[in-house]
Amino acid sequence: MPDLRERVEEDRGLLKRIQLLVPGFAGYRRREDIRAADNMLRILIADRLRDLRSKGEKCRASLVETYETKNLEKLGNLLSSFQAVEGKLRHAEQGYSGISPAIRVDVRELNMLYEYDLSLLEGVERMDTELDRLKSETESKEWEAMSSMISGLRTGLEEFESVMDKRMRAMTGTGVTD
Repeated sequence: MPDLRERVEEDRGLLKRIQLLVPGFAGYRRREDIRAADNMLRILIADRLRDLRSKGEKCRASLVETYETKNLEKLGNLLSSFQAVEGKLRHAEQGYSGISPAIRVDVRELNMLYEYDLSLLEGVERMDTELDRLKSETESKEWEAMSSMISGLRTGLEEFESVMDKRMRAMTGTGVTD
């Protein structure tokens, strides 16, 4: 996946290029571009979480069809957690947002936030692989293995949310940076 910061810079229009030449405005323009890249990536990750939840819903439908109630509640709870985390990510703070924002984030911090977002994307990729395996276990009716995989997905989602929380603390200056 290309670095979205580079893509935002490449997609600058004439007005944005002029803004980069205006003294005192260039820094603002760069911060806005980094913030836009960060926002694009977070929306992409939230969309991926929605897709993962959809995959999980298909597994849940298979459980309902086969009357496998042991894992049904556990999977349903996991899918609810996916939805909550997706909403939290989709509506997370965006960093520097103009002339007098409530939370001011400099370029170095914005780049750090972007690195957190890349870590989130890697977590989504791992969970995607695990959901594919879960689907296979559902199709082969390997209920015990499925229960273990659901627990693993729960752990992966908790780790994902932990990175999200670190990101927010770093952004608001209320936590220690890693």
